[in-house]
Amino acid sequence: MRRLLFLVAVLIAVPAAAALPDSTEAPALTLTGPGATTYGHEVDFVGRLSPAVAGTRVRLLRGTTFITAATTNALGSFRFKVAIARPGPFHAEASGVASPPVSVRIVPFLDASLVGAKVAGSPLSLTATLRPSYARSLRVRVGRSGKPTFSHLFGASASVKLGTAAIESFSIVVESMPAPGFTALTRTLGVALRPPSLSVGSRSLLVAELVRRLGALGYEIPGARQYFDYDVLESVYAFEKVESLERTGVADAAFWTRLENPKVPRPRYLLPAAHIEVDKAKQVLYVVRNGKVTLISPVSTAGLPGRFTPVGRFSIYRKVPGYDPSPLGILYKPMYFTGGYAIHGNPSVPPYPASHGCVRVPMWIAPTLAATNPYGETVYVY
Repeated sequence: MRRLLFLVAVLIAVPAAAALPDSTEAPALTLTGPGATTYGHEVDFVGRLSPAVAGTRVRLLRGTTFITAATTNALGSFRFKVAIARPGPFHAEASGVASPPVSVRIVPFLDASLVGAKVAGSPLSLTATLRPSYARSLRVRVGRSGKPTFSHLFGASASVKLGTAAIESFSIVVESMPAPGFTALTRTLGVALRPPSLSVGSRSLLVAELVRRLGALGYEIPGARQYFDYDVLESVYAFEKVESLERTGVADAAFWTRLENPKVPRPRYLLPAAHIEVDKAKQVLYVVRNGKVTLISPVSTAGLPGRFTPVGRFSIYRKVPGYDPSPLGILYKPMYFTGGYAIHGNPSVPPYPASHGCVRVPMWIAPTLAATNPYGETVYVY
């Protein structure tokens, strides 16, 4: 009886069978990767197989495409090093199981640059490239004076010719229109067009702009044109004289800078309200109306040895409508103001004193002066 009671006590003390280790645990696979990376950059994917079995082959796939493989260590961990070209999704497979998918956002490369000189009137274009090309497309926008002037959608590359007809600053925005899994990028380029250097022989839209600006300031101009000829040169000389610039005849950076903020010449005399002034120091002629300078012409006064252009107040007493022979040569549309001295057209009006004593003006300006200044018009020479 005692033996039977002992056996019952022992059986009660034995643990239940459910507490024994379970050798049928289902395998599980995890995979993690970076949230984002740049296109083509090598990154690490890491994961773990459980229960752990060392040496198990694990494959990395993007969709159904095999990428690479690794083996587990004693803890069941594994690592892949992969250069990322597409966002995924990626997953790992081993022992007949697959990990949850992992996607990596890719930052593509966006290159945008300007081709050409940043000079008004010179060819300038934008080139832009998105890499990889399957990151989708580009949009290019151009804004001038605070207003959009161009917007166009391109593929993975763009080439845009930029207008440079004016001396101005403007902005270019290049932005990617990304495919799924790619990051949107934006590049902004500021463009400040430098003034061109224009001289005799230059052909440019900016020649027309130069002539227009000089005309708006009262300088006599030869009419709209895109070719820098000798008539344009004489208008440029007149501006350089008034502005006390070096008389080079070249519209360079200093010239354009002064053109942005020019002097407004004032007449020395206010009476009579309509008169002509010849400034020998500056070598210019002013036509004055109602106390304001309305026309500016380059001149060349006496510069030969022993010659002199008289100074004082005079008046026009004789005009010849065409060519007038004189002891010093043939004068074109002369307006005589004292003795044999006249304001007249001449093919040569250099930026310095060079006449025998008369006041030379360019041939193309002489008709305007003759037509707008009557007999008796006051002429001041100083």
